[in-house]
Amino acid sequence: MAVRLSYDEIGALYTNLLATQTEFENASSRASDLASDIDRPYERGELRDEANTFESQWDDRRGKLNEGLESVINRAKTVLEGFGDFDLESAAQMAAQMQETG
Repeated sequence: MAVRLSYDEIGALYTNLLATQTEFENASSRASDLASDIDRPYERGELRDEANTFESQWDDRRGKLNEGLESVINRAKTVLEGFGDFDLESAAQMAAQMQETG
């Protein structure tokens, strides 16, 4: 059984993981903006209160998810760097062999 990964796919994965991490980090400020935008329709604040409650509860979960995401990002980076290093080393070895035989 063979596993095939392309360098571009690993790079795209790493980029997407970083973008997800950025979204998680910026989510609290957007939630505050949402609560502010909700304001007090019809002079009632229940909807705004519920939005704030949801954000508080989700913020804890998001923090835990972000910790796990950091681990996945580090592993993706390691694979990406390892793949790149292997590619460079292989290319150098092939070039050296070609010079020896040429």
